[in-house]
Amino acid sequence: MATDWEEIRRLAADFQRVQFADTVQRLSERNCIEIIAKLVQEKKLDVVHTLDGKEYITPAQISREIRDELYVHGGRINIVDLQQIINVDWVHVENRAIDMAKSDKGVQLILGQLIDDAYLNRLAEDVNDKLQEAGLISIAELCKNHDLPGDFLAEELSKRLGKLIQGEMDQYNRGVIFTPAFVARHKARIRGLFSAITRPTPVSSMIGAFGFQEHLLYSVLEELVNTGRLGGSVVGSRQDKAVYIPDIYAKTQNTWVDSFLQQNGYLEFDALVRLGIPDPTGYIKKRFKSNKLLFLRAACVGQALVDQVEASVEEAVNSDTWTDIQPILPSCLSMEDVGILINQAMRSTNVQSSARVLGETVVVSEKFISNCLSLFDDTMQQKAQKEVKNNPVFLITEDDMKQASMLTESSATSKKDKRDAERRKKATEGSGSVKSGGGGNAREIRIRKTKKKGRKDEDSDEETGPPQQNRSKQSAAPFMAQEEIVAVLEERVSDCPEEILSELAEHLVRPLAKAYQEVLRTVFLSSTSSPSRANKKQSMKDLQEEIASLYNNIRLFEKGNKFFSDETQVHIAKHILKTLCTDVTNILVNFLAADLMMSTENPGTITNEVRVKILGKLSEEIKGPLMKLHNCLNGKTVEDFLTNIETCAEVCGFMLKKGDKKRERQALFLHRQALTEQLKEAEDPALVLHLTSVLLFQASTQCMLHAPGRCVPQIIGTLTGRISTEQQQLLSAYQSLVVKQLVSQNQSRKQEAENDKAEEQEEEIHNVRTQLAVLTPQVKDLMLSHRKTAVTED
Repeated sequence: MATDWEEIRRLAADFQRVQFADTVQRLSERNCIEIIAKLVQEKKLDVVHTLDGKEYITPAQISREIRDELYVHGGRINIVDLQQIINVDWVHVENRAIDMAKSDKGVQLILGQLIDDAYLNRLAEDVNDKLQEAGLISIAELCKNHDLPGDFLAEELSKRLGKLIQGEMDQYNRGVIFTPAFVARHKARIRGLFSAITRPTPVSSMIGAFGFQEHLLYSVLEELVNTGRLGGSVVGSRQDKAVYIPDIYAKTQNTWVDSFLQQNGYLEFDALVRLGIPDPTGYIKKRFKSNKLLFLRAACVGQALVDQVEASVEEAVNSDTWTDIQPILPSCLSMEDVGILINQAMRSTNVQSSARVLGETVVVSEKFISNCLSLFDDTMQQKAQKEVKNNPVFLITEDDMKQASMLTESSATSKKDKRDAERRKKATEGSGSVKSGGGGNAREIRIRKTKKKGRKDEDSDEETGPPQQNRSKQSAAPFMAQEEIVAVLEERVSDCPEEILSELAEHLVRPLAKAYQEVLRTVFLSSTSSPSRANKKQSMKDLQEEIASLYNNIRLFEKGNKFFSDETQVHIAKHILKTLCTDVTNILVNFLAADLMMSTENPGTITNEVRVKILGKLSEEIKGPLMKLHNCLNGKTVEDFLTNIETCAEVCGFMLKKGDKKRERQALFLHRQALTEQLKEAEDPALVLHLTSVLLFQASTQCMLHAPGRCVPQIIGTLTGRISTEQQQLLSAYQSLVVKQLVSQNQSRKQEAENDKAEEQEEEIHNVRTQLAVLTPQVKDLMLSHRKTAVTED
């Protein structure tokens, strides 16, 4: 023991001597910094550099200071504040805080803040005080006041329920904490309020009106209803559609629904919704499980109403008449519901094939429709016979041609002669006859042809197949418009409203059109018969004479055309091609069409489209020359046409001979005779001028002329030097007056709105007419007196 004390005294003396001794070697501050940096680099020393660079601090010291500051600040401090207090880099403070939160269960790092259990316990005590005072507290409100996450607060407070917090959390809404006293008070209010309700009431309206907690209200209300404390039921989910229905109202409601269904035989869904039943379909199915009801879109109907509809439908079918279902159905049913009900009735009575629905509510027997169709049989037959007579070329398909050719082959006579005889009858009216002289008059030719509606599509009939062909045929030869069908039905069908007749007519249009096509085909095929060989031979002879006459006339007209300039020759040639040349072509095509059973009584009705259609059905040997002839009609010279017509005539079996001098003189005489007759009867100044000019041209040149009205000035110009000066002056003056009349008439139409100018124009027109009336007899006498002189000389 003494030895130890001696050792202690000796050490104390050495320590004292060291303290008072002078320092031999001292380290500078720079050297110390370098030494510490070297030690830290070699990881032999773990220290942290302060922000001001004057101190070093160990991590353990940082942890101690963090705990001290956390305690000083009441168990909650932000890491940013810690960094400023400890005066080290924020990263070191954060790392030590994370380590502390991991190692110590009583400390948590939440949103950059250190929080210990002591703080949370004090927070729970404060929450409990507020909860006891208010009875209800919201986690959301606590989050706002304490700046903490809701999930964190809900979790920490739920751990302290029943310990530091005397309350419970709503199981449906974990964001609310309430006390048992608040629940009891709430339950009493709910029980009293809903006990007083006598009609369906939306639960959501109670929440806003009385300030109930939504989830607590639903849970308490369900509990009271399930235990029988409240006499009622909750219909709908826990949303805005939830409705509380008292038993007293439910009984009244059920009574009304039962009574309405029994009396009216149907239930409207909207009416049940107005009664407070949010799910009408489910309610009806649950309420009337044993009843047989038909559910529609907007209502359900009872079996009695369905039976009534079925009886009406069956009666209409059995009596071959119609019935309107609308009067026996409720007005609340939509057209869709009516259609569903009628279809159900037709299926139940098995009459789908015996009746059809018109206008959505009218059931019509098929026999009634058939009877209506039969009303048009006579009219259809008469119209078909008329159509076959006028336009047979539009009515026949290739199938009809095959069928008709079989009939022709089996019979001993041919139908072609009959058509040729008809053409022979028409031939006397062509350009080669006495009457044909009038063909030189362009004003008569303008109205010679009219384009028939619907012929544009004829060329495509061969390519479009049977459906397209039928549509084309219907458009070419329609039977009746819908309005005409309605008129016939109004006259023949009694006790039928106009609306039903209109619907019925709309449905009859297609069947009538189809039946009309069949009647057309039957009438046409039944009218096919072959004439005798003698008649056929005579018809061929007449046809050849007609073609030859037209051919020679065209040659003579072309000869007269040579007296004019090139430009005028083109106009006259085009006119000849469109008139006489087209007539010859149509006669040949119509002759060949007779073998195809597509000929018409009047070849003049054949248009370009119909001509191409007929040519397309001929054999290649005949088709080629005739297509060239057809194309020549659109040319500018007559020579090409004359060359091709000879080839085509030979292909068709005709022989064309150029006329001799005798025939030419006869043609000139007949042509002059026909024009003279027209001139005698003509009163229109323009027509008088045209005929006189043509006759004077023929008299002076001994050449026939077939020119349009627009070439009259050129004709008069050609007469210069061929007629006397007086006649030339008279024609020129008359021509000027005709032009003035035409111009004045056009201007008067444009100036009808201006009274003064209109009066002046009318006066001018009157003067022109007066002068024309004076000169017209003189102009006529130019040719008529010349004719009388010629006759006297003859």
